[in-house]
Amino acid sequence: MQKIIAVIPCYNGEKTIGTVIKKSSKYVDKIIVIDDSFTKKIGKIAEKDGAVVFYNRGNKGVGYSRRRGIKEALRVGGYIIVTLDDDLQHKPEDLPKFIEKIKEGYEVVIGARKLKKYPFIKKFGNFWLTLLTNIICKTRVYDTECGYKAFSKKAAKKLNLKAQRYEIEAEIVYELGRNNLKYTCIKIDSPLYRKGVTITQGIKNFIYLLKRKISDL
Repeated sequence: MQKIIAVIPCYNGEKTIGTVIKKSSKYVDKIIVIDDSFTKKIGKIAEKDGAVVFYNRGNKGVGYSRRRGIKEALRVGGYIIVTLDDDLQHKPEDLPKFIEKIKEGYEVVIGARKLKKYPFIKKFGNFWLTLLTNIICKTRVYDTECGYKAFSKKAAKKLNLKAQRYEIEAEIVYELGRNNLKYTCIKIDSPLYRKGVTITQGIKNFIYLLKRKISDL
């Protein structure tokens, strides 16, 4: 049976994961949570709220967790797979926008956050990282660091992802260009600022992308 599945990597979202699951369940058939924390409290909360939970051994990183979640979603028949965060930075109410675009024929849909509430240094870093990532990947993605994404089953199977941590976002964009996937970007509200990719991490992401590009030559 084909299913619409939400994949939620979790690390420290004990206070918000229940709300994310409750709101997301209105729009999807199944929710897969990857507990990447040390305490595993998040997973227990998610299980009580009806999610299917997989526990990493220790902290493997958001890249590893997202890869694992997508793999598990494909295994159980996901034909539309949406990834979002556990901290309400991504509004579950936006899920129908992503799902509809996949149904229209796009293979990948990427969220473009409104960064009005973000500090200047975050906006500055995101601008340059997005620009450089697009140059390397030969793409036109508005927000390459946004983790709110949707994939068709066909596209998800084509992704050759290896990243362990935040580099996963740039690597997904790289895979768009490498596989010539049909994609679109949609504007989404990002009501909360959560500290995520730092300038240092952004530089690491860029270096990782360069190495990945060179290794595929």
